[in-house]
Amino acid sequence: MATTYEFSLAYALWALGGLVLGLLLGRIFRRTVRVAAVADTAGLAAARTEAAQAQRELAASREAMRPLADEVDRLKRENAKLRRTAQEPLPLTTPLATPALGASVLGAEPLVSEPLAGTGPIVAGVPGIRALKGVGDKFAAALETIGLDSVDKIARLNADEALDADAQLGAFNGRIARDRLVEQATLLDEGRTTEYAARFGTPG
Repeated sequence: MATTYEFSLAYALWALGGLVLGLLLGRIFRRTVRVAAVADTAGLAAARTEAAQAQRELAASREAMRPLADEVDRLKRENAKLRRTAQEPLPLTTPLATPALGASVLGAEPLVSEPLAGTGPIVAGVPGIRALKGVGDKFAAALETIGLDSVDKIARLNADEALDADAQLGAFNGRIARDRLVEQATLLDEGRTTEYAARFGTPG
């Protein structure tokens, strides 16, 4: 009888010890999980802070680069202007001798009295809408159908007008915003090709 009692007591003590040990282990596990969750939250917050800092530094770098990019673009425009000037023919200082073909020839009207069709001043350095990144032939045709047939027209769109235009593009709905066409067109329209290349690559 005494042996049975001692066995039952020992079993009860073992069971009590196991229960206490299980409670302690469970408490330790829950605390470990909470610590890990806090660490993950802190790590995520730190990563977000670093990402925000990187965005600010990138924006600051762009602003710092903008004066240099504007100066480079100005020099490019001046260089292009000098090249066009150098290619213009020099004015004649003396009139060419007129053959003695009679007064009727001297008094005749010039053979070409008006400019040929399709000629006229060529505006150099102004790209078409196909120079914008993401604008192929089909997209360009869709833009032209709603009146956006030049870079300067796209550059002048405000936010509401850009949304309205996007809604009229059918299969290309949303492409003006997604391809940042207004931003692209503004840079090209203002001649800021160096800054454009830094953001979007070479036009065209």
